[in-house]
Amino acid sequence: MDSRTVWEIDVPMQHRDDAARHGVHVFTGLAENGSDAVAAALRACEIAQLHAMSGQPIPAGSSRVDWSARGLRPDWELQWDRAEKKQIVL
Repeated sequence: MDSRTVWEIDVPMQHRDDAARHGVHVFTGLAENGSDAVAAALRACEIAQLHAMSGQPIPAGSSRVDWSARGLRPDWELQWDRAEKKQIVL
């Protein structure tokens, strides 16, 4: 039996040039625990940034529980130290 759970990681973000603009980027995917979920979300974000910087499309997961960073905006800074983790009950 798979011990992984679907997690939601909510990462506050702020626009680089306009501090009044802020929001939350939401990541979802499978992980064994909250710490692994944050690490997976961060990894998905880093992969997306590398693709964006090289002019490649951001990879999308093949299912709704695969970690990805669709909709990542290059002019916004994610505040990972304030990330909130939530288990999702399906």
